[in-house]
Amino acid sequence: MFGNLIKNFLQKTKKVVTLPTVRTSSGEFLLKKTDFGLVRVEFAVVQKIAERALQSVKGIGESQLAVEKYTDANPLKISLTASLLEGYSAPRISEAADKAINGAFKDFLQLDFYVPVDVKVKQIAQVETKRRRVR
Repeated sequence: MFGNLIKNFLQKTKKVVTLPTVRTSSGEFLLKKTDFGLVRVEFAVVQKIAERALQSVKGIGESQLAVEKYTDANPLKISLTASLLEGYSAPRISEAADKAINGAFKDFLQLDFYVPVDVKVKQIAQVETKRRRVR
């Protein structure tokens, strides 16, 4: 009787397939199941979204960004190696980069999980000032 009750309950509920990432012949994809079907986004696209989000963060000079496979709960991890501009705080820049990247992911991809951003400062760069010619 109890087994039949569980069987009836499981038949009435939607079965959710949790495959956060899958490797295909053309590369890796971030997968998200929706009511309308399965959404596949290549990790290269995820990287472009993160790079665009970083453009809004002041205090970062040159940067290299890599998207990595992480865990089943959080299928993505961002590794950011950047040069910090002189006069900016590393913890504040790290926090701003994290907020910008996760905000962009929520806007573009409607992700319902947090993407950890690992920031590594490789150097402190001097801010270049423009010289004016005096006539």
